[in-house]
Amino acid sequence: MIRTMARLKAGRTALIAPALALLASAASAMEPVRSDGMPLPQSKPDLALLYPAEPVEISLPVPRPDPQTILPRATRTVAEMYLQQTGTETDKDALYTLKNGEGLGKLLRRAGYEATDVAAAVDAVSGRASLRALPVGLDVRVTPGGFAFTTRNGRDIFAIDDPEEGWVAFSAIRPVERYLSFAQGVINDSIYRAAADSNIPDDALAEYVRIMGFSVDFQREIRSGDAFELLYEQQIDQISGEKIATKLHYAGLMLSGSQLGFYRFDHDGSRVGWYDRNGNSAARTLIRTPISGARLSSSYGMRKHPISGYNRMHKGVDFAAPTGTPIIAAGSGVVTKSGWLGSYGRYIRIRHNSTYDTAYAHMSRIARGITPGRRVEQGQIIGYVGSSGRSTGPHLHYEILVNNRKVNPLTVSLPTGEKIPAELLADFRSQVELVEAEVLATGSVRFAAMELLPSERGVN
Repeated sequence: MIRTMARLKAGRTALIAPALALLASAASAMEPVRSDGMPLPQSKPDLALLYPAEPVEISLPVPRPDPQTILPRATRTVAEMYLQQTGTETDKDALYTLKNGEGLGKLLRRAGYEATDVAAAVDAVSGRASLRALPVGLDVRVTPGGFAFTTRNGRDIFAIDDPEEGWVAFSAIRPVERYLSFAQGVINDSIYRAAADSNIPDDALAEYVRIMGFSVDFQREIRSGDAFELLYEQQIDQISGEKIATKLHYAGLMLSGSQLGFYRFDHDGSRVGWYDRNGNSAARTLIRTPISGARLSSSYGMRKHPISGYNRMHKGVDFAAPTGTPIIAAGSGVVTKSGWLGSYGRYIRIRHNSTYDTAYAHMSRIARGITPGRRVEQGQIIGYVGSSGRSTGPHLHYEILVNNRKVNPLTVSLPTGEKIPAELLADFRSQVELVEAEVLATGSVRFAAMELLPSERGVN
């Protein structure tokens, strides 16, 4: 047994010794590998490079054409269009009005069309307009050779009985003329009377008041001798002579010697903003007076309560107005309370962001759909003036809360909207220059671009 163990031990030594010698020899032959960092894998070759290059022609998408360049211009009468399209004449137009319960086919039968012509004409027109959506009272101009009517998008639909092709229908662009007007005026007692004296259109004035309303309280801040100016565009239908639309491009105001001026800017068709010359937004988070034509009947601060007779803090402002006067949301936000709230009567509270809330009290009624959780937009009607709750007469009690603390709505500093993005600033400045050029072309001088005279500064 002892001899066997000795032989096994001698055998292991004989096997291990050569292996150790081999490892020592390999270790002496190896050189250390030095690296400045983790080796990165090589990029995989692009398989496309392995194929022979062949030129490929790619057709880029064709931009959608402007309808103004491809559609014909509407004519005053169907007879004129019939002459243009066929080279022959037809009778003068006769005017028919779509009656209640009557479709286009019945109207054409009433105008004397045969059944076969009615079917062919209606079939041709059905691809151009929704015949089920034609409103009662629609005027249709009819001749034996065709007919026409104006759609809600301001285009005319013509249907012509071509002697060679039969009934064909097509859209036509009504010719529109655009006029730019610059108006200035001095305010004696009311911006509305001064604007009427300058023949400013109502819709242009409404837009002007909305833009300036972010910075100016027209009921309390306007003084005799203040001045206004507007640059607006009117679109006139050359066929009917009717005004189609009014667009305000510039709004300016001289307020107690201070100059305000805001310019319209279209953000690539996505939205329209108003900015001063430096690109600062005219908009504010909140409107100071969410009611039009009201009188300030009670200010923020200590007062003698009209019912209890005790002196107490009045943490809001009251605007006296007739019952039923609309109340608008001072800013966009989410309604958090809506309904009866003790002495406040019918009450609404709106959360605008993490900082600002507004509250409206004593309403006669709350507008339909204004419920907790509902989102409202700035300027949206939310209720109507009343005298509900603890009140002595119809008025709006209005509060602004900053971090849940009630502050004076007429003096609190409100942040402006966002500035024009840097990448659009050059385009905006070009728009400002166009406005300046248009005003100069009228032979007028903008007061907002002028330095005040010493007498206007109150210096003798």
